[in-house]
Amino acid sequence: MTAQDVHRRMALAHTTADELLAAHPGAHVHVTGALAHGLAHARSDVDLHLVTPDTPPPVTAVRRDGIRIDITATTTTAFDDARSLLGSFDLPIVGDVPALREVRSRMGELTRLRTALRLDGRGIRTPVLTAPEKAVYAQWALADRLQEAITVTEDLAGLLHSGQVHAASVTVAQLGIVIAQAEAVAAGQPLLGPKWLPALRGLAATPPTGPQPLPPLADTGPATGYWGFADIQHRLLKTLFACWGTPPGPAEPLPGLMRSFGWLPIACNEGFAAQFGDDVLALSGGQLLTWATRAPAPTAGR
Repeated sequence: MTAQDVHRRMALAHTTADELLAAHPGAHVHVTGALAHGLAHARSDVDLHLVTPDTPPPVTAVRRDGIRIDITATTTTAFDDARSLLGSFDLPIVGDVPALREVRSRMGELTRLRTALRLDGRGIRTPVLTAPEKAVYAQWALADRLQEAITVTEDLAGLLHSGQVHAASVTVAQLGIVIAQAEAVAAGQPLLGPKWLPALRGLAATPPTGPQPLPPLADTGPATGYWGFADIQHRLLKTLFACWGTPPGPAEPLPGLMRSFGWLPIACNEGFAAQFGDDVLALSGGQLLTWATRAPAPTAGR
């Protein structure tokens, strides 16, 4: 990434936005994605989003100066609908969770909103979201990454239980990326593609720390799957505290079931919980504190 890459693409974004605003009176144009967040490389595209008061034009793309400019479009109503999801975090601990399902299915759309800068046709760009909306985005994006970590961890546990250590090693690498994404989100960054993780960590006011990627599994049998899982728990608990704050004490004992491999933290309307696969255990703030300061050494059983 160089400043020249960013400057060149942002200039093209402004030029194209001016043309779109002239062709669509009453519309807004946003530059979104990595470029809007100040990131680009020598062959990256420009993403523009057109918001129109009526039926939007077809999705299109143009090339200028050898650079592809992707233009997506939506109506003001659809834009406001997506933005409304960033009004509050709403995730119950039990039962079906349609809110999380909807938000996860629209995370790309919400990330586009999180990064969006409005181009006014006079060379000025301003953030679309407010600070409170960005904070709610961070909570939803972290919830998305925690759910992904839970899914990957369940796969990892199943592979190790079956003795498929080579496949588990691939899953470990995947889990490392998910954890790094969670840490970037908790540090105030948007949920961009994995290739931007090193840059996002550098942009964070308080860069995430800790091992990255996770240590590889040694090909010595299923028992290797219980390597350092407490470190994974600690890293994700830190992301939870970054987005929701550290709960007040005093510390309380953890449920005995959580001594098994695979449990990871989540946040919900009722507070906090631990989840492994489809199993969920509600936790008090005191129990979460105990987990963060003394994560139990996982055992081979669930």
